[in-house]
Amino acid sequence: MANEANAQCDALVAAGLGSLVLFPSDSAYAAREASYWAANARLGPTCIVQPKTTADVSKVLLVLSIAPGNFAVRSGGHSQWAGGSDIHDGVTIDLGAMRNASYDATTQLVSVQPGLSWVDVYEEVEKYGRGVTGGRESTVGIAGFLTGGGNSYFTGRYGFGCDEVANFEVVLATGQVVNANKKTNPDLWKALKGGSGNFGIVTRFDLNTFPSTDVWGGMSIYNSSATEPLIKALVDFTSNNKNYPQDAHILIYQYDPTAGSDIIVATSIVDTYGVVNAPAFAEIQAVQPLVADLEVRTMSNLASAFVLPANQRNIWFTLTFKNDAAVVQKVVDLHEQLVADLKAALPASDFATRCLFQPLPAFFADRSVAQGGNVLGLDSQKDDMILWLGNGVVYSEANQPLMQSKMAAWSSAISSFAKAQGKDVGFVYLNYADGSQDPLSTYGSANIAFIRKVAAKYDPLAVFQRKVPGGFKISRI
Repeated sequence: MANEANAQCDALVAAGLGSLVLFPSDSAYAAREASYWAANARLGPTCIVQPKTTADVSKVLLVLSIAPGNFAVRSGGHSQWAGGSDIHDGVTIDLGAMRNASYDATTQLVSVQPGLSWVDVYEEVEKYGRGVTGGRESTVGIAGFLTGGGNSYFTGRYGFGCDEVANFEVVLATGQVVNANKKTNPDLWKALKGGSGNFGIVTRFDLNTFPSTDVWGGMSIYNSSATEPLIKALVDFTSNNKNYPQDAHILIYQYDPTAGSDIIVATSIVDTYGVVNAPAFAEIQAVQPLVADLEVRTMSNLASAFVLPANQRNIWFTLTFKNDAAVVQKVVDLHEQLVADLKAALPASDFATRCLFQPLPAFFADRSVAQGGNVLGLDSQKDDMILWLGNGVVYSEANQPLMQSKMAAWSSAISSFAKAQGKDVGFVYLNYADGSQDPLSTYGSANIAFIRKVAAKYDPLAVFQRKVPGGFKISRI
């Protein structure tokens, strides 16, 4: 494997791409590896190649598609699991140098390259009084978010982030550059909306924009005794969200050793029209917080205000279940037990956990269908749902196997309880999934068959199945 990887790097240099290649001895190589959001996502490739243009990506793929050995593709580098967007014995194609963003007032589209993060896009479109459906946190990358679905504060108004992509510019394994939109290659356009890295490398996203306003909201922190009314408020909000599509809510449980020995309960609420104390949040706000940070601000400011810390060893698992208070309470109880078990096994300062609940009402999928559809399969769900994210953090590599085991067991216990209660949905959101999960298999048989067909059409030699081991592959289902 190492010899093949060395040969790949040599082939890139021989093809005249040497100025784009970084080796482990280069300071720029170390900087790019260090820039991955999660410490455990950094695998140390044999070399990194940093294309600056779509033409560069085409040349790189022409070399790596035929050279022995494997490669990875990285855009923003926010993947939380090892192998999501990096590789050890192989080449990482790092799109981080492709950072252009431009707004067209005639089409009202913003064209963005994959090396940007969402705060870059928000700041660009805000210059023109426009908004865009993007990530909640400033540091989240463009490409993974959009090709994995893209849940945001604006999903209730416009659908998932992927639904607002008017056009993808894609470099295929052959080096050919194609566009995918409603009229040109519409099958690829739909498949990329949730189908992840199974078809090629997206080098430009043309995104719909909308007239922007400041948003209102932020975080509130509560005593743990607030659990029962906050769970009820979450379930009620989810049921009523269709009447207030401009509003978004997240219920959060978190153990953070820097904040004390207790589990913190928090809410995130956002009104995307900037309405202060919006009526949709009346039940939530009736619960008295210990502290609240709620204000009117720009989306770029909000995205920068609440950001999960980088440079930690992260393990994420995700599940979806019907909007049910008993299941949410069970997840909260299991989280308390998880923290207790970890405290018994590790020093209390050596780990952190997070447990997040996000409304996923059925009407979200209606927005997707209206925009041409995606492959997530949520349009087949008729019940309102809750999207759960569990996050375990450790500060040393030695403790990672224990956290991985505990997180997997937590996820399994939640799944078993939801199934026993008849509340399991089965959908796994790709952007939150652990590498051991299989999100594409939860999209439904028709969408799985469709993704397979599109992947075979645009990558007939299965380069992205055979030679790009990272990410979630349709060939593994």
